[in-house]
Amino acid sequence: MSFAEIAGYRIVRQLGAGGMGQVFLVQHPRLPRQDALKLLDAGVSRNDDFKVRFQREADLLAQLSHPNIVTLHDRGEFEDRLWITMEYVAGTDAGELVKVGGALDPTLGLELVAGAGAALDYAWRKQRITHRDVKPANILLGVDGGELEVVKLADFGIAKAAGESTSLTSTGITVGTMQYISPEAIEGEDLDNRADIYSLGCTAFHLLTGRPPYTGKSITALMSAHLTQAPPSVREVAPQLPDGLDTVFAKVLAKAPEDRYQSSGEFVAALRGALDGQLDDSLAIAVPVVPSRQTAPDVVTELRAEPGPAGDAGATHLRAAAAERATRSRAVPILAAVVAVLAVAATVLGVAVSRSGGAEEPAAVTSSTTTNVPPAPVIRPSSASAPSPVSVSTPAPIPTVTARPTTAATLAPTMTTSVNKNVPGSSSPQIEGSYCYPSEYGKVSDDGKLVCVPLGEGFWRDRTNESRPAVRYGSPCTEPGARARIAGTDELTTCILNTGGVLTWGGQ
Repeated sequence: MSFAEIAGYRIVRQLGAGGMGQVFLVQHPRLPRQDALKLLDAGVSRNDDFKVRFQREADLLAQLSHPNIVTLHDRGEFEDRLWITMEYVAGTDAGELVKVGGALDPTLGLELVAGAGAALDYAWRKQRITHRDVKPANILLGVDGGELEVVKLADFGIAKAAGESTSLTSTGITVGTMQYISPEAIEGEDLDNRADIYSLGCTAFHLLTGRPPYTGKSITALMSAHLTQAPPSVREVAPQLPDGLDTVFAKVLAKAPEDRYQSSGEFVAALRGALDGQLDDSLAIAVPVVPSRQTAPDVVTELRAEPGPAGDAGATHLRAAAAERATRSRAVPILAAVVAVLAVAATVLGVAVSRSGGAEEPAAVTSSTTTNVPPAPVIRPSSASAPSPVSVSTPAPIPTVTARPTTAATLAPTMTTSVNKNVPGSSSPQIEGSYCYPSEYGKVSDDGKLVCVPLGEGFWRDRTNESRPAVRYGSPCTEPGARARIAGTDELTTCILNTGGVLTWGGQ
């Protein structure tokens, strides 16, 4: 199904789609402004429990007003589907920068971490909200005239108020997300701001060294690493960085929350102190130029440019989504169903932020997302969000890391339909969009249509691809976000809106 208008917002183009819905760039009906509009799918929208949480938590997030946080504008219902609008920005994200150019210059890396940290501290101080998905891809950069204008933390889509047992959405967990998740989130404990500080530490490590602290190739391996392994030495990964960073990262990535920095600002100050000899506020830093696709990609859970010819270096991509690309799975049937659901469950809340204020001429959803800009732009970090330099003592030896007590079930979520894995009395309602318990991770519903997706607190998602007949890649479909097996293969595909505005089996 395609739309020209949603609740009065005129569609300019589609930015992304996935198992939880679609994201559009839209023209505000009354103001000369463009927003990002998330239209949730009908299956989730008709769940009464989810709808109540959606409205309550959208109201909570709308109260956050900070220069480093993507602003939520409006919410409503359109043809029985929930929608929400937020700020939009054309630019790039920290994940794309490090993906293209490797480790960032310390000055730029610190600026990005400081902006995200300021956002986290504000959300915790103002509403006791935790973000729960801090990673490079969710740190957005607005660039004006070749200089860094703003740093924004996006995708508060799984944000929660402290102590609540439910959240607005639980995004599909991927290896890309698990690289930054805290030990207590893995174990399903109640979270506070220190879980976000841990994730910010993982993010900072990635931006400064060019790789995350833990690089396991599977979700289970990464879970084990976060729970039991000390972070690697920064100097072993990036010899050009100062020794003092090892102490900083040993503390921010401590397994126990009480052993970490107690605010993001405290962590950023320590990071600045350790990097002091390598910082130069007057340095102009060239941004890695990201070649753009000339047409929208088939997989539209994100619009991420792929490397192109060297002569294509005069274009930069439009950062359209904060979700990581989910890889295809060829695992055993139950595990395959879980991973398939995760791959399409990514939700984009705060997909981008508009800084220009100008209205783009409306176009069809099929418009190209290419944005041409002058070649080799540079950004100069401002001092707006960076904390003042602090003096630090000579770094102490790296403390011994004590692994958190774990069980086999903690290290590997149950991937079985056996109800014997559940704690007596802990069975959850088997309704799409409703939450399920950690003891039910990987469990298939009694009717075989749903599966409990793991992410700290799990939720029930559709798995009807197993009962749906195989389809031909590119053939028409009717249910956005639905999954099916491609005929003659073991690969799965998703029902998406293609570049011609038609629903087809074309997503990964």
